[in-house]
Amino acid sequence: MKDNKEFIKGVYEKYEQYKKDENSKWKVSSQQVTGINKKKVAQKVLSYAAAITIAISGVVVTNNYINKNNEISRPSETKTSNKLTLKTVDNFENFYEIAKEYTKTTNNNARNLEYDDSLSINDSDYSKSSSLSPGSINQSTQESSNYSKTNIQVEDVDEADIVKTDGKYIYYVVGKKIIIADISKKDELSQISEIDFSTEKYTPSELYINKNKLIILGNENEYSYDTGITVKETTDSVYKKGIYKQKTVAKIYDLSNIEDPTKERTIEIEGNYVSSRMIDNNIYFIGNKSVNTNNIAKYEIDDLDEDVYKPTYKDTLNSNSEKTIDFDKIYYFDNIESLNYLTLAGFSIDNKKEADIQTFLGAGEDVYSSNQNMYIAKQKNVYDADTHKSLGYDTKILKFNLNNGKIKFKAEADVTGGINNQFSMDENNGYFRIATTVGISSWDIDNDSSSNSLYILDENLKEVGKVEGIAKGEKIYSVRYVGNKAYVVTFKTMDPLFVIDLSDVKKPKILGELKIPGYSTYLHPYDETHLIGFGYDTKENLSEDGYVQNGLKMSMFDITNLNNPKEMFTVKIGKNGTTSPLTEDHKALLFSKEKNIIAFPVNSYKNGKYVSKAQIYKIDLNKGFILQGEIQNSEVSSKNYSYKKTIERIIYSNDVYYTLSKNLIKAVDMETLKEITKLEIE
Repeated sequence: MKDNKEFIKGVYEKYEQYKKDENSKWKVSSQQVTGINKKKVAQKVLSYAAAITIAISGVVVTNNYINKNNEISRPSETKTSNKLTLKTVDNFENFYEIAKEYTKTTNNNARNLEYDDSLSINDSDYSKSSSLSPGSINQSTQESSNYSKTNIQVEDVDEADIVKTDGKYIYYVVGKKIIIADISKKDELSQISEIDFSTEKYTPSELYINKNKLIILGNENEYSYDTGITVKETTDSVYKKGIYKQKTVAKIYDLSNIEDPTKERTIEIEGNYVSSRMIDNNIYFIGNKSVNTNNIAKYEIDDLDEDVYKPTYKDTLNSNSEKTIDFDKIYYFDNIESLNYLTLAGFSIDNKKEADIQTFLGAGEDVYSSNQNMYIAKQKNVYDADTHKSLGYDTKILKFNLNNGKIKFKAEADVTGGINNQFSMDENNGYFRIATTVGISSWDIDNDSSSNSLYILDENLKEVGKVEGIAKGEKIYSVRYVGNKAYVVTFKTMDPLFVIDLSDVKKPKILGELKIPGYSTYLHPYDETHLIGFGYDTKENLSEDGYVQNGLKMSMFDITNLNNPKEMFTVKIGKNGTTSPLTEDHKALLFSKEKNIIAFPVNSYKNGKYVSKAQIYKIDLNKGFILQGEIQNSEVSSKNYSYKKTIERIIYSNDVYYTLSKNLIKAVDMETLKEITKLEIE
């Protein structure tokens, strides 16, 4: 190791001089990653000259900088890589140098070392965009079914949620427990069983139901004093503090005996839970593992334990032992956006094959999935090369093919601007569409120089068409794709709804625009010619931030004339301070075109009391949104407030509504809205 280390050091002394010479000619972006083939170095197969040549060839130089006129001058062209065979990290020496260069670059940009916070369930982690074609509008519930389904983005691509029903039972995540309630009889509601993790390190987050299988996804946290530092005598605070080891865990239960669910399989990958999808009988889930860059920056390679830097996984199908993913099985990209491990796991609930585990040096935040392909996006800050000031976000996109539980990397690309959420992305007829906001940094949300773009990429993520410069000075708040049309809501003080024609993939164009007060954070297709927007009502206030919120707002848009969209009718809900989980999580929506209902939780203050309720509306295209009624699980005041009393979801089975909060499930007649029965949860 020592000989290799000295050899590497000699190579890099020459290489660093080369970089200084090059950087005097070029302004290098914060996303630059330099590479050297450490496997060959370690084996001393190459000469110094050859090693330097390889090192030089690994330099990625871009022009992401601000010019003298203070204008963003980074290129808007999409950067694409459709290499089907990625490079692997190969060994610890190579990993160490990649990490070392990354920490040096990030420190030069004066930003904190990244610990990815993609634990948020967006998909968790959020709002929507769909690949729906005319005539196949996803109603989020299967209209032939007698029970509601999770409101999803793409038809037949299920998303995990905190509650599911199969029409006979309700499966609900409540803290460290999974509550299973029997709803097979209209006038009876009882807890039939529970799965309790209170004595374990595991915390469930979301779940799926598939036939007689329950699939639970969550996180397991462990605290370790093994920081990977082999130095015995140290006063380093990082060493004393230790590290957290976080795992994303899928637990599969057999429900043949619903009163006593049996765990039959556990699959673990190291890192925070990001998101998941279920397609047919196949589950795909994603985790992000942070790398302790502090130690990389402070210690020499001989002082570090390489095993600590290898991610782990486990599949109890064949073994209860934790396995390590070696560096020669970890792939990486030239332009890594953060020093994390992005791990994807795929498996079938039907067969007895070990899960497919794929690990990449990178990270992911927002996930979009069609029936065949999954796209994982990660925003990255772009910096001024001289001042290190953020110029806003760009977005890296990774494309993976999904096939019967197997995962295969297909392509990568970088687009200018940052995305709002998973609904900013869509796939249609082999083309990938993505809408971004350009020129707004994480701490500068009111940058007047911002604008918005929509890019169309082919199956290899090569740009084929784009629309740029949309709504200058504003940012995107919601997107919805329906066939060859995109509906984009931007906002600063007014809510422009843009209709964008995508039928000519090489020349997408804006057809129409509607400006109204407020803004929509979520768009939902009602039918082929109508669109529902859900968000906030606002009023201009030039003396403050430009606007003030006046409560929630739901609008019906007539898009029959794509050149002239209209707001047919609207309903305002509550006053300033009124909120709904639907503004940030599309899964909180209950919608059925067949039953002509739309329902969602609403939280507000009224007469000094905090009120949590579910509001149910009938939809009449002539009369508007008609409030059928409200359901409140329990009285909540400012004095006895508890998050357990907040309604999280409303679902239905047969002719009964069920409202769910952590302390109570209430059954209500769908026609009369009279309480039938309820189940208290301890």
